[in-house]
Amino acid sequence: MSATTTEITAKPPKRKGRPLLFSLAALLLVGGGGGAAWMFVPGVQDAVRKITGGQPTEEEAANALSAPAARPIFVELPEMTLTLPNGGRPRQLRLKLAMEVNGDPAQPPPELMTPRVYDSLVLYLRTLRDGELEGALAMDRLRGDLHRRLDLLLGGGRVRDVLITGFVVA
Repeated sequence: MSATTTEITAKPPKRKGRPLLFSLAALLLVGGGGGAAWMFVPGVQDAVRKITGGQPTEEEAANALSAPAARPIFVELPEMTLTLPNGGRPRQLRLKLAMEVNGDPAQPPPELMTPRVYDSLVLYLRTLRDGELEGALAMDRLRGDLHRRLDLLLGGGRVRDVLITGFVVA
């Protein structure tokens, strides 16, 4: 009897933990990204509540009850014509503005405040240099600066928007 030995090659056992490890890592990555978005991206919490039909927070409910929908009041300011400092060659600015103001019966009408507003805006506009009124974003910067000044003068949240209805630099 001859003994032949056959070699039996044993396959190494498959690792069952590797796919599990990858799936847990992917789940952790997606969950961490979602949690970060929930905490740091504005509006995500509100969007999720709207989609899921969740209840509004106490702060949102209080704001909804305390803020009745008031009609805005448009106040047109008199046209302002002033000379801009321009390093030797003066230029003229003609500006016409309208303010969109929240109507509030507890405060005086905005028409009573226009001399003060007019004075404050003229003082600000006299500080503008010629280069600040040129370029694609000049009107947006001017509107933003005027809005900030009006907010400081009339009180925060009173002015909704500043509308530039006439603008000529000559």
